[in-house]
Amino acid sequence: MSAPRVDVIIVNYNTCERTIECIESVPRGANSAFRVILVDNGSSDGSVERIGAACPDVKIIDVGENIGFARGVNRGVAESDAVYVLLLNPDTTVLSGSLEALVAFAELNPEYGIYGGRTVTEDGSLDPSSCWGAPTLWSLACFATGASTAFKQSAALDPESLGGWARDTVREVPVVTGCLLLVGRADWQRIGGMDERFFLYGEDAEFSARARAAGYRPVIVPEAVIQHDVGGSTGSTGRKMAMVMAGKVTYLWCVWTAPAALAGVLLLQAGAGLRAGLEVATRSAKRTWRDVWANRRAWRKGYPSAERTLFGRQPRLVSRQLRVQAEPAFRTEGANPYNGSLYRSIQVHGAHVRDLQYWRLVTHRTDVVHLHWPELSFLSGSRCSLHIVRLALFYSALAFARLRGTVLVWTVHNVTSHEERSSPHIRRVAQGLLIRNVDGIIALSEQGIDAARQAYPQLVDVPAAVTAHGHYRNEYDFAVRPDEARKSLNLPADGPVIVAIGQLRPYKNIPHLIEVFRSLDSDATLLIAGKPSPIELEQQIREAAGDDPRVVLDLRFVPDEDIPVVLAASDLVVLPYSRIQNSGSAILAASADRPVLVPDLGAMRELQTQLGEEWVQLFDGELTAEDLKAAIEWATTSRQDARPNLAPLEWDVIGEHTLDAYRLFRATRQRNRRRLSQPWRASGTGSVLLSPQ
Repeated sequence: MSAPRVDVIIVNYNTCERTIECIESVPRGANSAFRVILVDNGSSDGSVERIGAACPDVKIIDVGENIGFARGVNRGVAESDAVYVLLLNPDTTVLSGSLEALVAFAELNPEYGIYGGRTVTEDGSLDPSSCWGAPTLWSLACFATGASTAFKQSAALDPESLGGWARDTVREVPVVTGCLLLVGRADWQRIGGMDERFFLYGEDAEFSARARAAGYRPVIVPEAVIQHDVGGSTGSTGRKMAMVMAGKVTYLWCVWTAPAALAGVLLLQAGAGLRAGLEVATRSAKRTWRDVWANRRAWRKGYPSAERTLFGRQPRLVSRQLRVQAEPAFRTEGANPYNGSLYRSIQVHGAHVRDLQYWRLVTHRTDVVHLHWPELSFLSGSRCSLHIVRLALFYSALAFARLRGTVLVWTVHNVTSHEERSSPHIRRVAQGLLIRNVDGIIALSEQGIDAARQAYPQLVDVPAAVTAHGHYRNEYDFAVRPDEARKSLNLPADGPVIVAIGQLRPYKNIPHLIEVFRSLDSDATLLIAGKPSPIELEQQIREAAGDDPRVVLDLRFVPDEDIPVVLAASDLVVLPYSRIQNSGSAILAASADRPVLVPDLGAMRELQTQLGEEWVQLFDGELTAEDLKAAIEWATTSRQDARPNLAPLEWDVIGEHTLDAYRLFRATRQRNRRRLSQPWRASGTGSVLLSPQ
């Protein structure tokens, strides 16, 4: 098996000769898995021309100005289409075999997600800067009192140094630095890339913090070794240290709560003052900390405002990242990749997304709370007391967060729940709380907005947005051949195969599909793949199938690796729902280039318009034998090698539209609050519909 392709991202600024040395140390060539993408931040030493001439195989992005490390890295990654991206400083030299060892470890140990290595100086001694401990109030207190300097590499008094560990064993760490950092490109997008508020220093610590929050485990791989000329392109030590301090301050405000961040900044300032005073008292020739102290008004505000003093340039205006808590965001990807794909695309466009936690609503600034299936979030399980506790905790935390401007968004996947959870009274209370608190609704179709407002007239004056349901083409390996798929599933090699796939619920009408199919005189095969719920449904399905050998039942949860196999074996996917608003299963079928038969309900007619009648066929009322017979003939006689055009369902566009919706809802709520605070003005909110068209 060939090694996965890796794009090495190098950000260069006026270090032409050293950068060429770095590039030359990267294993390149026709048979290499590594490609170099160089981002030049407006160098004045002829770097673009000279590097281009010395390394013609390198892809060079000439930014034309110094946009800093975080923004430069993001520009480079945006040009990548490789499996992995690897950040590499221009003042490094890669030792032979190191990058290959790093990628090999990542392939064998995908659970870590973020991978760093070991850095050494020119004489081969350890340079500890490949990783650090995360700042804490204790570590900053040690800095403020001078303990971290007096007791260097002490696990207790210099905790950010990670003690005397020589980086010579595999070990999880809080921070992998950007001098050598490997991550899957899809994981990079999920984490959200580098925060562009940072200019230089601190962005890798904040990136690692977000990665850990998303469930990744940054790790050091000792076999991956680079020589690192630390700080080779940052000028004087005082200026460099001021940039480090600005990065730390920015990290604190990004990651910590406001009171803790303020305390941390005061501790940093105290430590800088102590060291500046010691330089004066000892008449030291070094001015490192005196320069840092002199520039404290710049760095204690953090980036981007620190750019003005530290770099003599007006800071680039970077819009503040929206902080989103979603229920769910990434935690349900194992069952359905919809939410994970949505929030990765949102993070690519600049938001910071986490799964909802009640305590975080109270302790952290949150701009948007986004609910998808409230009945699953709050009313799951059989204990009504637990449902009441969840509702009380969530809406109490939300009330506190709303004082700081948090808005509540609801994606109305279904107007009514497919399953009745909890008691009727608690369901009514839960629905009432949601409708009274929601600031904006999102639906996956225009019809979905209309259906929501008809079901809940209180939503008429609530702003709404339409965002499509994205495709699954990039989530599964759909390269399985039909003949191989049928063989692995023990299905007939000849004759049509009809498939119903997904979680099997009563409203999906599977027993009726089986009865209709069995009434046909056909050589077709019907495959039912999915886990029934409730348990009584499984018995109904088995009774409907009887002993008909043409009906194949695979009544288990279908793991991700089997989904493409089931779809590849099919000629037609049938979804005979008795009620439906949207269907991820229909889009899954189209993602696998399979035609689908669906009822003319909910948004299915809009889906047919999006994908075309050659891929989506509708039936009226309850599925009949005539409907199924005609659909089998349609699917098996008109299929060609063409693929449905899924451009309307691209996640990148959907993420952008979702962010637009968030901004609309926030702006509308702010306007409404101003109207309430000024009662002499005209009242009435009106209704705003934001559509992707």
